[in-house]
Order: sequence, then C-alpha cells, then structure tokens
Amino acid sequence: MTETFLAKGKRGHVFLRDVDGRTVLVKRKNPRSAVDTLANEARFTALLNGVGVGPAFISYDKAAGELVRAYVDGQEFRKWLPSAARAQVKAILLSVLRQCGTMDAAGVDKEEMTRPWKHIIVTLAGEAVLIDFERCRRVRVPKNVTQFCQFLASSGLSAQLKSKNIMINTNKLLDLAKLYKQNIGVGTREENSTILNELMEVVKDA
Repeated sequence: MTETFLAKGKRGHVFLRDVDGRTVLVKRKNPRSAVDTLANEARFTALLNGVGVGPAFISYDKAAGELVRAYVDGQEFRKWLPSAARAQVKAILLSVLRQCGTMDAAGVDKEEMTRPWKHIIVTLAGEAVLIDFERCRRVRVPKNVTQFCQFLASSGLSAQLKSKNIMINTNKLLDLAKLYKQNIGVGTREENSTILNELMEVVKDA
C-alpha cells in the first residue's frame, strides 16, 4: 500500500492511496485545525450515496482520524469550464441542478452551492460529481437549488457562459428559484419537482 500527498486545506490534509491497484482518496484532520469535520463528512457522504450523490464512501476511522472515499479522476469545474464545449457545459449544469434537487428532497443542505467552483468535479467520462460534504447539515428548508441558481445568475459565471453562447434568462431563473424556495418547506414533492423541471428547462433553453 502506497500513499502520496495531494492537497492541504484549512481543516484537512488529502492523500491518494493505492490499495490493491485501486486509487482511493484519504482525508485526515489538519493537526493545526481546532475543528474536526471528518465525522460529519463521513456521515453525509454515506447518506448522500444512498440517493446517488457524491463519491462512494469507503470507511471512517474516528480513532485514526481518517476518512476514505473513492477518488474522482477529473477536473474541478473552474478548471474544466474554459475549454469545454457548449453542449458539455449545459449537460454538466443540468446534472448539478438535478443533484441539488436530490439533496433538497433528502433534507440535506450542502451550504456551498453559491460558489461551487471547486466542489464540482467533471470526470473523464463527462459526468458531474459533487464532493466535500463536511459542512452538510439536516434542515427543514434546504437551499441547494436556490443557491445554485444564484451561482448560475452570477456575473462571474455568466460571462464565461456567454463566451460559449450560453445565455441563461436569469430573470426567469431567479423568479422560479424564488417560487421554489417558497414552496420547498410547505409544498409536496411533486410540486417541488415540477418547479425544478421548469428551472432545468430555462437552462436547456439557454
């Protein structure tokens, strides 16, 4: 078993480990951090796997302070976007929006979808995988869809999308997002799904 350093963050250090010819990702608590988020990330990675979101959870060892999950081979959205084709970009945005709806339906708030540049990995097969669930929490009114719509309407992303001839009707998008937000805590799952589908149509029509 071999292990190589990959990255260092505020709360954790990340390594790649080769286990019987398979590469997995290992997270350990940053010894300088007063906050340990590994247990929370392990819990929500496993939970969201159950609804088809996130990289596969493998194990969590509290004593060792170690979370192991599948390694997602690909690029962060921010690095992938500049060279991606129009159709590919729209497919990724739709996939992430759909996954945000899935997290909302599960009552889980990721809390990082207003600027998910580093939280979306685009795989070599062209699939979107959401990562880093350390800030997740259970809530009555999740905000993943509404936050991601804010991201879609942001000036930083809009400029890059326009360069690929993708022009989202942000007024319509944000009006629907507002309706979705008003409905998510009180409406039925079918009603929420209908509004989500309308949001996705706005992206498809861009």
